[in-house]
Amino acid sequence: MSSPTTPVASLKRIPFSQPWRPWSQPVDEVAVRRTMCGFLNKVSSATLEPLSSRFADLVVRVERSGDAALVEACAGLIVQRCVADPDALRIGLLAKMVQRAADEAEGEDLRWRNVDPYHLGNPAVSLQTTLKTAVLDECLHALTLSGREGDSLALAAFVGELLVLGVLSSGDVQELVGLLFLETGKSSDHHCIALCRILRRVVSSTEASSLIDGLSLVDLIEGILEEDTLSFRIRYMMMDMLDQCLYPRPHDAFSSDIQRSEVYGLRDDSDDDHDATGSPSIPLGSPEVPGQTTPARFLQETHKFLASRDINRAEVFCRSLHPSKRPLFLAAAISAALASGDESDAALVATLLSRPATRALLDSPAALARAFEPEILALEDTVLDVPAAYRLMAIMLSAAALAQHELEDLAARIVVRENAARERLLDEVAALSVSPVSDRAFRMGTVVEETSEDEEVPSDYAVAY
Repeated sequence: MSSPTTPVASLKRIPFSQPWRPWSQPVDEVAVRRTMCGFLNKVSSATLEPLSSRFADLVVRVERSGDAALVEACAGLIVQRCVADPDALRIGLLAKMVQRAADEAEGEDLRWRNVDPYHLGNPAVSLQTTLKTAVLDECLHALTLSGREGDSLALAAFVGELLVLGVLSSGDVQELVGLLFLETGKSSDHHCIALCRILRRVVSSTEASSLIDGLSLVDLIEGILEEDTLSFRIRYMMMDMLDQCLYPRPHDAFSSDIQRSEVYGLRDDSDDDHDATGSPSIPLGSPEVPGQTTPARFLQETHKFLASRDINRAEVFCRSLHPSKRPLFLAAAISAALASGDESDAALVATLLSRPATRALLDSPAALARAFEPEILALEDTVLDVPAAYRLMAIMLSAAALAQHELEDLAARIVVRENAARERLLDEVAALSVSPVSDRAFRMGTVVEETSEDEEVPSDYAVAY
């Protein structure tokens, strides 16, 4: 017999809508819809980063709830927002938010799999899978209906963004792209524009080559151009797109030269504690101030050097640096000349390197070789964007007058398995070495340069400006 203070277990059970799972998390459907709409309405360039984090957290919560209807509703809201606001910038930002959410959801599944090896994700409650079906079906539906031309163009642009960001794969859009090519071959201007909305984003992405091959775009476009009934407008658009597919021009993945320098390791370890953007300008020729000779400063002086073509200015700035920093400035000049793809810039840097006064500023010939090393290591990748990279590098290496063993050591650094990169670079240098001075590609003109009595006469590689 129990006393009044003894708790009595209730026989009434609390009903559950579904079996409990250790990874599940209940959510309020109305609150999720309102929050999702708020995120989609507020997305902009300024709010993208904070909203993406909160949007990803919301998507993870929705997927963990196991409610397939709610996930489908969220995918529908994203498609509706894309149609309601067809601005290209907003569509790109929306696609980045979706990519962030898909990556976070995939990471959540991987973390649960570490706890439970038998944990399997359910595609029915995956936003990425549901959104893929929703956006492709809606785009195909809009293309088949009259009066929804604007909606189909917005959805096509959204599909292109998702394809580039990896949310969609080449196989996912194969049916849509095939339909667009088929209707374009029948001289449909609207389908041609929608196709270009997708392909224009593809050819400018960093994954352009793999996507172009995965979709067989070159073969499809060449097949379209064989049609005799194409209008001049469609033929011109397809010819332009074929040129971009054959020679992709990806957008720069870096937002600034400073970010590129940090990623490629051009930053000096001693400058990590200093602000690269807040350093005041240093008068040319003044003594070096610690913490102010950052990669940004080197890039700034390099751009001024290439713009003004003033070799004396570059030499004075190099002399004002600490001896350990001078190879870094020369490396920045070599990198800028190589990235420009212009032989006149390479010739200008070659003239600077050939001057005895410049070489005297370095501790040893090995220091000059170290200035070439960063670009030499990446030469096989650089040639993809700058086809004349070997020629430009050979011009500057010839002017540096390095010893043969140093030159061969640098060339050996770009060997990848059994390619001919080493022999190609050495052949370019040898061709410049045996050719007469008057025929060298980097000779821009003939101007007599005054030299002092105690200054050694520059080598034949020098160019007077």
